[in-house]
Amino acid sequence: MDSKADSKKRKKGRPEKANSAQQTRRHMSFDELDVPQVNEPNPICCICGKTIETIADAISEANGGYSHFDCVIAKIKEQERVSDDETVSYIGHGNFAVLTKDEEGKYTIKTRIPYESKDSYDAFKKYVEGTKI
Repeated sequence: MDSKADSKKRKKGRPEKANSAQQTRRHMSFDELDVPQVNEPNPICCICGKTIETIADAISEANGGYSHFDCVIAKIKEQERVSDDETVSYIGHGNFAVLTKDEEGKYTIKTRIPYESKDSYDAFKKYVEGTKI
């Protein structure tokens, strides 16, 4: 027998496993879970003095306060006297950098700026966790 004949024979017989699985599929139900809600904290930015509306857009300061991410970028640009052909970027683990772009379009770190310490970041996490209801 060739493979086409075998295929036709299977179709005439019992349904394939995929079809029978669909016919006997059952819906699962789960118990409802109490998910803690975050009561969004609204601290005041240490740099601009305005309320931080979204805590995810904030970064912790060494003095225990919090600042808007964009305010930190602006502050670093001013302190480092960033030129028009340079940019400031967050590079992870609480560090920022002044970057330069070469003719090929590749970025190079000109200056690395440690900003957020591990201790201040951990305190920040605890602060947000403490706002859960």
